[in-house]
Amino acid sequence: MIGQNPFTPRSGQEPKVFIGREKEIGVFEKHLKDALNKKYNHFITTGGWGIGKTTLLKEFKKIAQSKSIISSTLNVPEFIEKDLLTPVINLISQLPRNLPIKREKLKSFYESMKGIGITIPVIGGGIEFKEKNKYEGDPQGLLLDSMIKLWKSLKNDMKALVVLLDDVQNYRVIPEFLTLLKNVLSDSEFIENTGYLFVLSSTYDGWNMFLQKLNPIGRYFIPILKLENISKKSSDVLIQESLKETGVAFSSDVTHNVFEITEGHPFLIQIICNYLFDNQIKGKVSIEQFDTSLNQAISELSPIILDPLYFKASGQEKDILHIMSSEYRIYTFEELLISAKKFKIGKGHLSATLNRLYEKGMIVKIERGKYRIINKIFNIYLEKK
Repeated sequence: MIGQNPFTPRSGQEPKVFIGREKEIGVFEKHLKDALNKKYNHFITTGGWGIGKTTLLKEFKKIAQSKSIISSTLNVPEFIEKDLLTPVINLISQLPRNLPIKREKLKSFYESMKGIGITIPVIGGGIEFKEKNKYEGDPQGLLLDSMIKLWKSLKNDMKALVVLLDDVQNYRVIPEFLTLLKNVLSDSEFIENTGYLFVLSSTYDGWNMFLQKLNPIGRYFIPILKLENISKKSSDVLIQESLKETGVAFSSDVTHNVFEITEGHPFLIQIICNYLFDNQIKGKVSIEQFDTSLNQAISELSPIILDPLYFKASGQEKDILHIMSSEYRIYTFEELLISAKKFKIGKGHLSATLNRLYEKGMIVKIERGKYRIINKIFNIYLEKK
């Protein structure tokens, strides 16, 4: 009897098996222990799409709550308005709403907020301001007061409160909010009267943009845990543990190829294994099913990830991409210059083209003068163009 497919080929879905983030978990557990001793070191995890940032935050929440430390997970939405009050309102309304506690325990908080002219619906909707003008000029004061009031309403039931803030790159329209948040978290009144530990997550590019615009932010939310692909050992274990009790087995050369093609990227592992599982024959998946499954995975990835990436390239940039995709390896500038001559691309234009491809996320710079296509999946996609 074949069981249900255990792989989760959708962004944001929690995988059946969590593995390969021992370093990051160690950092979180240390910061959690420090928070219980009134030492609050807020930090951030960064990574590319599908690397497992959201999954890691969910694991942090499990760890915290296994120690009776409650957590609130907030997904930062896309903001359109540049008004600082908007993200403050979002944080104030979502934080208490996402706490795994009875609403009755928040009664004093809701009442205190009403006292300053703010009504927070328990379910749905947003904050209603009866005296909005009172805070239009001071969103930082509003956030500080609200966070302190929330803590006071809960402090008898907890030793610390973990706030997991996901997708902070969505503050890009109003990057000043991160400075505001830093100011609140470092305020002496806040530190003395609350017990919050903030853990942020962001894309690499999103966080780097904030660091360029708001340099002090980089010195406050530390360490910056940059999530990398998982190891071959972790990839193999993830596959085998996911397949337990499904009635399906992958051959060793299949699991080897999964790692070779995905390079340990968590989301790519899930999507390829999803098709491999569906292509099983009598509970067995052999190397014969691999190419078909890989093509299916690339077909699914093309409209959502690969096509949008490729279509960002100009005609000249596409010429260079196709030169580099002839073999998945590191190319020197000199090698590329020789190959680019057939497209009448000179040294100056090649240098500028490579820089643009790097900025657009289609190639990586290994070191000065050495380049490679961003990953093997994109390389295979380019080979088929």
